[in-house]
Amino acid sequence: MTGRIQLILPAGQQPKPTPAIEAAVALVRTSGASLTASVAQTLANIPAHWLAREYAHLPVAEFNAEMAADAVALRESVTRAAKNANVSMRLIEILNGLGDGERAVVMSARTHDFSVLGLPDFDTSTRQLAEQLLFDSGRPLLVLPLSRPFTLDLSTIAVAWDHSEPASRVLSGALPLLQRAKRVIVFSVFGAKKLPRAEAARDAAEYLLSHNIEASWEMLDSNDRARGRFIMETAIARGAGLLVMGAYATLPAQEYLLGGVTVSVLNEPLLPVLMSN
Repeated sequence: MTGRIQLILPAGQQPKPTPAIEAAVALVRTSGASLTASVAQTLANIPAHWLAREYAHLPVAEFNAEMAADAVALRESVTRAAKNANVSMRLIEILNGLGDGERAVVMSARTHDFSVLGLPDFDTSTRQLAEQLLFDSGRPLLVLPLSRPFTLDLSTIAVAWDHSEPASRVLSGALPLLQRAKRVIVFSVFGAKKLPRAEAARDAAEYLLSHNIEASWEMLDSNDRARGRFIMETAIARGAGLLVMGAYATLPAQEYLLGGVTVSVLNEPLLPVLMSN
C-alpha cells in the first residue's frame, strides 16, 4: 500500500490520543504510505457585549490557553513518534471557533486514502467530527477506541456486509488493507437489512476473490441483541484486529431514534473500525 493517511488529533481529548498516534505511525511505517497529522485546536471567542465580555474574559482565556498547550503537546508527540519510526510526516495546524466544526480537516480528508481518528466512549464532540468526516469527506474513516486497550492488527480483518451503498463503498476503499491480510471473514446478520438473498455474504466474498483476496463467509442471527455491539463482538470473537463496515445506511435521525448500528459503534467502539458512508 502507498498513498496518504491523515491522522486527526483534536486538542483537549480525554483520554489522550497517544494510542492513536502510535497505531497510525505503525500503520504508515508498515504500509509505505505517507502521514499527514492534522492538529485541530478549538478557540473560544470573547462575547461582543460589554457585560458578557466582562464575565467571560477569564474563562475564555483559560480555555484557549489549555487548548493551545494541548495542541503544542500533540504536535510534539506526533513529531517525535514519526521521527523515531523514520516516517515521513506533514503537519497541519487547524484553528476553529466554537461551533465551527473542523471543516479544514474534512476538506483535507478528501485527498487522503482515509483518515484516522481516536474516539473515546460517548464523546459527543469527537463523534460529531467523525460524522462530519463520514458524510462530507467522501473517504473512509478509521475509528480507534481510546477508552480501552486495542491493537491495530491487520492480519485478520472482518467485514460486516449488509449489501448497502455505504458497505459497498467501504469494501472498495478497504481493498489495499484486505489484500495485506492473512485472513478475511465476511459476515451478514439476518434481519439487519432486506438482503437480496440469504447468501448475501457470499456475494461480497466472491467480489473479494476477484481481487485475489480469499475470504470465508457466514450468515448470522443476532437473536435480537443490539446489532452494533453484536457486530463488533462477532469480529472480536473471530480474532479480527479490524472491522470493515458501512456507516449510516439508514437516515441519521432514524439511527438516533432507534439506536442504530453506526451510532452504537461511534458511541462505544470496541475495536478499530474502518467505516464509510
